[in-house]
Amino acid sequence: MFIFTEENIGDIKNAVYTNDGIPDKHAKKIEGIKDGLFKDFKYSKYKVKNPPKNNSMVVYNELQFLKDLPEDDSYVVKHDDVEKIFEEICKENNVEYPKELVDNLLKSAAGIILDLKYHYNRPRPFQLASHYNFKLGEKVMESMKTPSYPSGHSAQGILIGKVLQTKLPLNTDAFLEAGKRISYSRNLGRAHYPSDSKLGEDIGSAMFRYVRDKI
Repeated sequence: MFIFTEENIGDIKNAVYTNDGIPDKHAKKIEGIKDGLFKDFKYSKYKVKNPPKNNSMVVYNELQFLKDLPEDDSYVVKHDDVEKIFEEICKENNVEYPKELVDNLLKSAAGIILDLKYHYNRPRPFQLASHYNFKLGEKVMESMKTPSYPSGHSAQGILIGKVLQTKLPLNTDAFLEAGKRISYSRNLGRAHYPSDSKLGEDIGSAMFRYVRDKI
């Protein structure tokens, strides 16, 4: 059982993803919100849905949950590419993949997700786990190089899954199931806490409701 001490409690409470601000490439995507599909999407309510505190039992239990998950690098890497997952489902079901639509949804959602991520600046699970004196995830993918909360893959996976499930002639729940798999893969890869994934899925669903009659 981990014990909080005067020496470690401050480091844990104050841990963040970065102290270097927002990189220019991410700032440009945030600036691009005003030109995207979600320019009028009211997401300010998500700026008051704080993640669990670093030194809470909720977070400690989340880290333990991630630590106990099985290792499956191939599954994690496969689901890291959101577009490819949905493109493969279209090919398997002889449905034309709407690349332009998906690209536009991903690009338009990215700025909002990044704005929320840097607003909270939550450390990634592997960063916080080090303060709890254990390792969590040896592989840091390129898609993990942003703050943790919320999960962008969860938001975009659910958004794209629901849009395609609605727009394309498919009689299975393959797109919806893919969105959930993409979200889960981020836990399996130790990229996100379950609370990151939950908020991401909520945002993805809200984005779908906002955009479904506009595309």
